[in-house]
Amino acid sequence: MKATLRLAALSAAFSFLTPQIAVCSSEPDVTAPSPFGANWGYLYGHTGVKPRPFLSAVRELGGGFSRVVLFWQQIEPQKGQFDWSALDTYVNDLEGPDEGFVTLYSASMWATQVPASMMPATSSKDPEDYYRFVYETVKRYRGRVRYWGNDSEPTNPAFWGGSKEQFVAQLRVFRRAVKDADPDALVVLGGCDGLFVPPGLKTPSGEEVPAIPHQDVALGFFEYVFREAADAFDVFDLHLYLDPETIGPRVEYIRERMRAQGFEKPIIAGEYGGPSFYEFPENYKYIDLVMKWSVKPDEKGIAQVDPKIGQSIAAMYEQMAGLSPQTQMFMQGCSPELEAKYRRIQSRTLVMQNLFILSTGIKRSLYWQYSPATNNRDDIMALMFSKFGLTMNDNESLKPTPTAATYKRMVSVLKGVKTVTRIAVTDHPSILLFQVDRGARGLALVVWERRDRFSGEDVPAIEFKWPSKWIQVRAEDAFGEAQNATVSNGKITVSVGPTPIYLTEAPK
Repeated sequence: MKATLRLAALSAAFSFLTPQIAVCSSEPDVTAPSPFGANWGYLYGHTGVKPRPFLSAVRELGGGFSRVVLFWQQIEPQKGQFDWSALDTYVNDLEGPDEGFVTLYSASMWATQVPASMMPATSSKDPEDYYRFVYETVKRYRGRVRYWGNDSEPTNPAFWGGSKEQFVAQLRVFRRAVKDADPDALVVLGGCDGLFVPPGLKTPSGEEVPAIPHQDVALGFFEYVFREAADAFDVFDLHLYLDPETIGPRVEYIRERMRAQGFEKPIIAGEYGGPSFYEFPENYKYIDLVMKWSVKPDEKGIAQVDPKIGQSIAAMYEQMAGLSPQTQMFMQGCSPELEAKYRRIQSRTLVMQNLFILSTGIKRSLYWQYSPATNNRDDIMALMFSKFGLTMNDNESLKPTPTAATYKRMVSVLKGVKTVTRIAVTDHPSILLFQVDRGARGLALVVWERRDRFSGEDVPAIEFKWPSKWIQVRAEDAFGEAQNATVSNGKITVSVGPTPIYLTEAPK
């Protein structure tokens, strides 16, 4: 079953999650100019997508971390003949090695078990060819890129077309090549899609939350990697899409599985974002589109999908005006009102996800994605993810979306973050409250109320009070709107709704 299919079931399953107190753990440090960053997207200088410098724009948003994905076929189109143009563009844009994360997909027309220009990745025909490709790539950028990843989401057959045994064998070759080329580089284990319910998770009534169909296969894959190749990677990449409140249990489960094998390594959130199409029950009726989705390279190595999927999506567009607003807002050309609502939901989600990520002790997060999506309108991937980008095309330039402004505002508030702690509000469990230790910048609080993601903004705000030693308080929500907050008798009072509100001590 594809990871995208499991997404819908996971979102529904976690609706039973009992609120937990999340406290920053002792996660091993992986330092960076800023813990926040962004992925460029899936294609960078490949199949007609122009590589372009984008790190200055990420820095302008406050980010200090980035990631690009490149393919074996892209870098070494023929044995011994290398094209460094795309990766040169990216690396020349870095201000230091800790800003850089490169994922190398093992997809090649000439070197891999399944000829493909980008997907699926498979094991090499000759491990020495793979070693040389990785070694030469890392050596060229020695000391300029810190993080190197092998493939991504290998439990999805669209992305990895081999067995777990083949994955581990190639991971060992990858690590040897990376360390031989640059001993200071870090190997990032190809990303886990994060779409699972931790076994044994209980509902508030004590019942076990049902597992996602076939998640045992996906979790078994990484269980095998942890058991057989703990010494073959330095950092684990866990993707953290979906409901922000599901992040803590998923992170803790991965840590538990590492500890069960006698080790614990740093985790980064190599991808997060949302909302995606199947997070809304109104869209479950279209689940068959994902069930039909598969990728098979043609004779030119170009990934092909069932044309009936595109035909079904085209039919949806013909009937667009009659579809539910939760469906329409994901479609291109929806009404300005629904487009704006989607961006508000997306912006809230971005802030919430980062607070939950930081509260687990994870010190690096990469938003998916900075660039506009390249999928055509009738592609299932476009329906689910085309609005994730922090930018949109504006002729030859990239125009920031409203979510980009939210990202920048969030980073400016959280700048200098040391720890993030979730605080229980026992008399009002629907309130989510986080305390942010910003070092010399002092403490900040972030608060919102758990509500329906689509309709929750239509409900009036509620009054929230919290003890504080502050004399005066400044309040601004995630969209930059000033909020009325006061301090009286040792308590902050502020009206709270579904949008995160930043509370900081105002100058006396």
